[in-house]
Amino acid sequence: MQTVVDSTLTILQFETVRELAEIHTDLLTGIAKHLAAQLDSAFRLISIRSLGDISERLAYDVLERACRHQLGAGRLEVRATHAELAESIGSSREVVSRALKGLRAAGLVTTAPGVIRITEPVRLASIVRAFTV
Repeated sequence: MQTVVDSTLTILQFETVRELAEIHTDLLTGIAKHLAAQLDSAFRLISIRSLGDISERLAYDVLERACRHQLGAGRLEVRATHAELAESIGSSREVVSRALKGLRAAGLVTTAPGVIRITEPVRLASIVRAFTV
């Protein structure tokens, strides 16, 4: 769960949620959909991180970071060094630099020192989707 504005979190008692779910099937459906989405996301992450090539792993990592940044700043960009990205995807800085050069050449991102701006998010996401479909 992510909040976009100031929010208050209420902790629900397990038994209360169970009782409500028995009465209100739409609540149970919502909980099941949320858990299924989290499981799907975890499977995608595991498959990309373990079986994806550098471009796929980098595309996934950059999109994840950019989405988190967009919530606060309103822009699809990543503030990270090549070394930080390399550590995150289990590669070397040099390999990440070459992969980013390829993404720049394809017009998917632009870069400045410490910043990667996603210019074509749909095309960048297609790299990840091609792997996980």
